[in-house]
Amino acid sequence: MPHDDSNADFLKRADAAFPMPQRELDRLAQRRWILRYARNGSVGAEIGVFRGHFSEIICQTVSPRKLYLIDPWTKLGERFGWGKAYTANDTLPTAQARDEAQARVATFENVETVLVEDHFPACRGSLAEKLDFAYLDASHDYAATLKELSALSPQMAPDGIILGDDWQINPAHQHHGVFHAVQDYTRHEPWQIVAAGPGGQWALARR
Repeated sequence: MPHDDSNADFLKRADAAFPMPQRELDRLAQRRWILRYARNGSVGAEIGVFRGHFSEIICQTVSPRKLYLIDPWTKLGERFGWGKAYTANDTLPTAQARDEAQARVATFENVETVLVEDHFPACRGSLAEKLDFAYLDASHDYAATLKELSALSPQMAPDGIILGDDWQINPAHQHHGVFHAVQDYTRHEPWQIVAAGPGGQWALARR
């Protein structure tokens, strides 16, 4: 995929100024497999975009017709206030992360991308059509993940797939709440787990 020089230069400078942990960059390849459940040329959403590293993987792998990129970014303030390793000791501006995400997907001219700078599910009204897939990587805790799943269900096409990150079965892990929420949600709602595990990934389909 050819890159626009200005985008490439901007991202090169960003990576130098605000380096991502190498372990997280390495994990991108481990996460890619879950995208086999998303249909090529479909309409999707990534909820929890941050700097757009996985957005780029989605565009490369799925080549969606349309992709909503949903993240609060500057609605959180000038800085994120969390994840020292991910935010260069909280020096990474939220606007910088948003602009990086936009730059990473801008090179995919066949993908219509729509940035939605807001919290989900508050921004549901910004979704103009049903989603064929959604990738959830936002709150990382039990209660918020349950709320997000409940809000996503009516937004999905009949054969839509909900994908996500942070499948951590260890109760001591800080993101175990996602695993717990997905388990509880599928016990009580007409969704089932169709894949889970490697790279912390999971996928749900309607029963």
